[in-house]
This record gives sequence, C-alpha cells and structure tokens, in this order.
Amino acid sequence: METKGISKLDLKRRNRKQILLAIRQAGMLARVDIAAQLSLTRAAVTIITNQMIAQNILEDMNGPLPAALDEPKKKGRRKTMIRINPTYRYILGAVIEEDHVSIGLSNLALEPVSQERMMLTDETDLDEIVSFIVNTSKQLVRKASLNAKQVLGLGVGIVPSRWEQMRAEKDENNQVHFSKLCYLLEMELSVPVCAANAISLYAMANIGYGEDSSAEQLLLYGGANFHFATVAEYALVGGIYANTALVDRIVLCPGGEKAESYPDGSVHAEMAAPIVLQKMQKATGKEWTVDEANQAYTDGNAQIVEIMNFQLRKLAILIYNLCIGHRTSRVVLQKFRINDEQKAYLEQFFASLCTEPGVLKIEYSPIDGDREFIAGCSLAAEKQFFELGGLQPGDKMA
Repeated sequence: METKGISKLDLKRRNRKQILLAIRQAGMLARVDIAAQLSLTRAAVTIITNQMIAQNILEDMNGPLPAALDEPKKKGRRKTMIRINPTYRYILGAVIEEDHVSIGLSNLALEPVSQERMMLTDETDLDEIVSFIVNTSKQLVRKASLNAKQVLGLGVGIVPSRWEQMRAEKDENNQVHFSKLCYLLEMELSVPVCAANAISLYAMANIGYGEDSSAEQLLLYGGANFHFATVAEYALVGGIYANTALVDRIVLCPGGEKAESYPDGSVHAEMAAPIVLQKMQKATGKEWTVDEANQAYTDGNAQIVEIMNFQLRKLAILIYNLCIGHRTSRVVLQKFRINDEQKAYLEQFFASLCTEPGVLKIEYSPIDGDREFIAGCSLAAEKQFFELGGLQPGDKMA
C-alpha cells in the first residue's frame, strides 16, 4: 500500500502548534519543561522557540526567575521562562445573540481593547447585521491604530435561535456551518472570517488556562432556550460542533409543565425565560420584563419572590444533576440575568443538595455583558493562530 509521509512544513507547523498550546495551558514555561512534556529534544525546542522569539510570537521573560528562599541552591543555569506575546497580533470577535450583536477587539491573551453593541429587533435583517459587523470592525481597527496585517481575523459566534437568519447550513454529519455568512463578511473585510455555535465558543472563552479548576467545567447557557457545553482537560468535549441543545429536553419535573415539541416537565417547559415571565403574568395580572421581575424580587414582592425561588430551586437541581452526570465540579452560568439576592438564594439551596460542602461550585461567566465578543475572539485565535502554529501567510520557515 502506498502511503504519504508528513511534509517538512507540516512537521514544523505541528511542533510549533504543540509548543504554543503547552505554553498557553501553563501561562509560561521553560524550554526544558516543554521538551519533557512534548517528548522533543531540547535542541529542537530551542531552535523553534528562538525562531518564534525572533518573529515576536514568543517573549523571553527577561532572564531566570528568582529562586525561592527555602529552595536549596543548585549548580548550573536556572530555568528561563517564555510566554506567548499577547500583542503579537490582535483579534476581532463578534457574537450574534438573541437580542443584540456584541463586537470587539482583543489581543492574543483575549484581553479586551474596545467593543461596541447593536440591539436587534424582529425587523433587523441579515444585511443590517453584516453591515454593522463590517463597519464596526473597520472602526475598531482604525481606532486602535492597527493595519490589516496586525489582525489575525474575525471570529463570529451565533446563538442557535439566530442560525436560520444567519443562513446556517448542515453537512452530511449534521454539523452546522456558516459559509455564506463568512463569505459575506470576507467580501468586505481584508481578514479571514470563521463562525460557529456561540454556546461552544462561550465555553472555550471561559477556560482559564493555568488554573486547575478550569481544566474541567460545564457551561450552562440560559435564555429563550437552555444549552450546555463541557470542557475536559482544557478542551471542548466534541469540539465546536458538539450538540449543545440536549439539556433543554431533560425532564426535570415528571408530569410537569407542557411545551410543544418538548417532554412534559422538561427544562425548557419548566425554566425557559419566556415561560417564567408568563407564569408571573398569570399570577399578578401584569406583563413583566426580566429587569422588572428582578427589581420586584429585590423589593420583596411576595408573588414574584415565591415564583422566582421555585425557579431557582429547579435551577440548583439541574446544575447538581449536570455536575454529577458529567463528572465535573464546576458549572459556569452564561446569560443568566439574576441579581445578587437571587444568586445568594441559588447558592444556598445548591449547597443544601451537596453532601460534601465546597466540592461542587457555581460560578458566573466573566465574559457576560460587554465582554461577550471574547467568545468570537477565542475562535479566531484558535483557527488563525494556534492551529497554524503561529504561521501567517508569507511567513518564511527556516
């Protein structure tokens, strides 16, 4: 059988990618530790990292770190640490949410530089969204005094309720792609564009590299529909194409509330935000927004407090079951508009379910609100930097 070997270029790109991923996971690493982790020779690691330092991709952290006072003195040179240069390139990111578009610019460390937002209505069409993303991208790059070569690309996350509008397509493996949207954006922008399910990207962007607690986590997304994505060993389980909608069909209360196309008592039927607001309207005789309901909870409105506490108890049970079922000790909540009083009630009831206090934890996404666009940035960084080993078009390989 005739086989094809890996090319010299592909081998170099793979080694560079592995080195970049190892450094990202640790925050910073010494060459000797990189060699040990990746089973590469120290000479090979030195050659590759020196090349990437010369290209400004990596930074030598100005010599060896000081030894700990209680560490015995050792002969020979101390380790020198290297890290990814966060300002080597910049990244554009956007998230098309249920009711708005969030877009912004970050560096390679996913630290925000600037951002903008556009509210959406039922009348907002695809052309308006594309126009906003294009024009705002150009403004953000210009405002930061950058040129096109300093921007790796644009990553776009789309929540499932917006897939149809954004012309999503499914391939033979039932995986969703946004080639038409990417084409429309690339026609106007001089950078590569990639797009994917926003739920997966939220989970990716919530990974805290270098933090052991971030190696395993489950992200739970609330809103008109519930979604989830899991992270194991700092990687998305199933990748960006994994089905995130299954949690919506979990039966939380057998024989409970009904919703068309969902099992009775499902998470969607019991807990989706529009359904909860309908319950409040039925109980009080008036229509409520989420912000109004939260304020009424804070003000001690007895009817709203009773309904909301019941919902928070169900949410705590769902989180507990997801932790147990997916063998994770950390759940990150994304797009849950609950106030401090509600958080306190949720955490107190959740703690009452846990036989080992402190083992299972609820956290709140740091990229909610104005920082949502970081989810798109994380996709562009993955596709246009890490997967390419930091190589850009026109780069020469030594």
